[in-house]
Amino acid sequence: MSYLWRYILIIFLSLSISNNIQAQIIWPTPEVESLYREARQFHNNGNLREAIVRYQQAIQIAPDIVLLYRDLAQAYYLAKGYNEALNTLQPIVDQGAADAETYKIMAQSLIAIKEPKKAKKLLREAVEKHPNSGSLYHVMGRMYMDDNEVAYALESWLDGIEKDPSYHLNYYEAATTYMNTDKVVWAILYGEIFINLEQQTRRSHDLRLMVFEAYKKLYNSLATGDIPKFGASARDGMVGFEEAVYDTYIKLSPVVSDGIYTENLIMLRTRFLMDWTLNYAAKYPFSLFARHDQLMRDGYFDIYNQWLFGKVENLQQYDTWKKFHDNAIPQLEDWLRRNPYRPLANDFYNDKMVDGIFQKSKNNKR
Repeated sequence: MSYLWRYILIIFLSLSISNNIQAQIIWPTPEVESLYREARQFHNNGNLREAIVRYQQAIQIAPDIVLLYRDLAQAYYLAKGYNEALNTLQPIVDQGAADAETYKIMAQSLIAIKEPKKAKKLLREAVEKHPNSGSLYHVMGRMYMDDNEVAYALESWLDGIEKDPSYHLNYYEAATTYMNTDKVVWAILYGEIFINLEQQTRRSHDLRLMVFEAYKKLYNSLATGDIPKFGASARDGMVGFEEAVYDTYIKLSPVVSDGIYTENLIMLRTRFLMDWTLNYAAKYPFSLFARHDQLMRDGYFDIYNQWLFGKVENLQQYDTWKKFHDNAIPQLEDWLRRNPYRPLANDFYNDKMVDGIFQKSKNNKR
């Protein structure tokens, strides 16, 4: 397991607090609830030793609450006590009481002790029981990627996007994977969706740069003559979503004929939204484009594009722009807080045709 992947896992697990489940639990005594809250506080502060002790004390009093075992196993995992995590959770799985998070922690523990076959078998079982859990598809995709089975990894993340559109990490993985193919449209779309779901992190910054570069790659394909054929071929005048997005962007290539910059990306994306609304919005409703429309109607679309691309294109230029628009970004960020982005199930137009796209991209390199 790569250091980066392990780091992402630890950060993600450390921030995974069971607020929704806690709200549903009826604690048998105030003492158990108090122990659990103390454990979570130690857990979130990185004091795993004390967290483990509190979880164990709570379990002695309330041995029938799955959440206690699950969070104990999570603390064991973060403390590299992988076998202890597995031993804690195995009875829950055996009794058919495991939720998606339980399966995920078990699979990650199996991966950590280098038991990938058992982990894959467990994840297949988990997905059958919890087919709408985006986190399970994410872990499965990472397993395939670690084995260099890129197509299977991408399929897993696409399944996760389709089944659980609100789970953000599958967009991150899919976007960065598509960036290495000729299907750069999906890198642009999934990358921007991720940025809207996870706005102020290093990963979000990296995806901003990737989306910026993806626009360059999209239009560079015209200069090289390697025009990719996106989506299914048109049949009886029908155009698929991916092909419609691609064609709309390509028809607007004169807007960025002098290169890709934040300013002309604003013009490009404004023109794209107008053309999309006229030609395809009714046939292919898409929440990201609806969000763009709302930003435009509320007067924030230009600022949003500066927020999206300005810093990664040219930090000095972006800082100068902010000096002349000193309250623009705070106002936008307030708008974003008041209007959280929620992808929808009917956003999924991806045909999931991934066979051969990586080899093709490799062969197209000059």
